[in-house]
Amino acid sequence: MDAACEGAHKIIVCLGNCYNRQQNEHDRVVFSTLVKHGGLWLYRVAMMKRAISLLPLCLLLEACKEPVRTYRVAAEKESEISAAKEVPPASEKSELAVSWEASPTWNKAKAGQFLTADYTIPDLGRLTVSQLGGDGGGLAGNVNRWRGQVNLPPMAEDKIIGQPMSVTNSKHQMLLFNLTYDTAAPDAEGIFAAVLPLGTETWYFKLTGPTSKLRESGTAVFTAFLKSVRVNGGSAEQSPAPPPSQPKIKVIAPDGWEPGQTSSMRVASFAVKNADGASADVSVIPLSGNSGSLLDNVNRWRGQIQLPPLASADDPALGVEMDGSAGKIFITHMVSEGPVLDGKKAAISAAILKSNGTAWFFKITGEASLVEANREKFEQFSRSATFP
Repeated sequence: MDAACEGAHKIIVCLGNCYNRQQNEHDRVVFSTLVKHGGLWLYRVAMMKRAISLLPLCLLLEACKEPVRTYRVAAEKESEISAAKEVPPASEKSELAVSWEASPTWNKAKAGQFLTADYTIPDLGRLTVSQLGGDGGGLAGNVNRWRGQVNLPPMAEDKIIGQPMSVTNSKHQMLLFNLTYDTAAPDAEGIFAAVLPLGTETWYFKLTGPTSKLRESGTAVFTAFLKSVRVNGGSAEQSPAPPPSQPKIKVIAPDGWEPGQTSSMRVASFAVKNADGASADVSVIPLSGNSGSLLDNVNRWRGQIQLPPLASADDPALGVEMDGSAGKIFITHMVSEGPVLDGKKAAISAAILKSNGTAWFFKITGEASLVEANREKFEQFSRSATFP
């Protein structure tokens, strides 16, 4: 090896050692040189932008007429370890903002790219938990996406109103959404969802399954799960505070109406049946704050039985105002134009009573003949409402 080559060799060795010390952590590339019987071996640099800076040195090596060989070397062990760390599920990861308790009878699946947790609930459906930064794309965007998944039309942003539910031992509130519709076939897919905004991030809890299963047991299961949700550590944690009291109402149910299961949304529930096997569902649900206009609510109900929306609140089909025990109450009746419920027509009777910042929604839904036969009873039921 002549003097020029020997000098180049020393430069390469020096630069190679410096390069290793400076770049191991970020580029995960080992650059080194060896001398064996007067020959120079140069390891390949994996990143082209680094290779460009070595071009003058490579030209100098070429003058030495020695072969240049390349070798692949393993990545730094430390980098491999850090890259392979597995993120534990949220219910086991205390540093996450939110935690919860899942039933041991649920089958836990590997969470996908956009999910934090994924469970299959036997004989009910699938429950997922996900977390997105900021507002997660907005409340309206997510609710309308879910509505599309169950074949419901999108709603205007100012018409999307969730049922608030307080997070246990926290000042935070979730918004609950029941994305099922009364005329859906029993095996049609429905969604129960809850949205928990925490300022810098938003959490989503979603139960998907057949509509019949959701109505049968989904409400109780989903509500119990949401009660287990906790907001953890950091600025999000709050001192325990008593949950707001559930609005109370007293109603007089007609003879023949069987009490049904209540929930965090339903404060009263009844089942109506006849000898022919037809059935109807009765619910009483309070909503605080902005509950939408009469026209908005009537058109929402009309859409549930595939009736076209009314163009104006002046339309006689909107409904009428009646006197009730607690004040004025709005009542409306509607029947589908064609068979939409198991090959038969469906009907809805509904009432709205407003008191002290809360709107109370009374509703009976089912086969048209049965709902129409109970119209008078429904009106008496709604008008009987008083506040203890």
